[in-house]
Amino acid sequence: MIVRYLLFFILINPLSAIAATQTMQIYRWTDDSGIIHLSQFPPEGKNNNFKVEKIQVSIPISMPPKEENNKERMENIKKYIKERESARNMQIESSKTAQTNKINCAIARKNLDLYQSGQRIRTRDNDNSETQILTEKERLKRIKRSEKNVQSYC
Repeated sequence: MIVRYLLFFILINPLSAIAATQTMQIYRWTDDSGIIHLSQFPPEGKNNNFKVEKIQVSIPISMPPKEENNKERMENIKKYIKERESARNMQIESSKTAQTNKINCAIARKNLDLYQSGQRIRTRDNDNSETQILTEKERLKRIKRSEKNVQSYC
């Protein structure tokens, strides 16, 4: 009984090596200008004077790449999702910052134009106080502050 299994194993093992290769027929010929052609198909045309050789080429069948186990694969997927999410959040944040800067730029330019116009400007220190006219010294301070704001936001 053991001899049968041993003989079976000895005969099957070489067959598995043969099964792991595949053969392919290739045609080889040289044309009139001396160029060697290799193709899966013979040359077309019945009036050719080419010497066509049939060549059998054995192609080994490679084993498929080793698969990652599911745990590693899921970790890689989660890592990819987190990276994409953080990139998206950064994009949204930069978009919001750009919009805020655009609004602040418009406000700073408007204030700068107002302060440089030379008109009398009435201000309040807080909501409960009375209105006061802006002094020239205070107006120059606000012009400088508005110019800095324009530089930083625009």
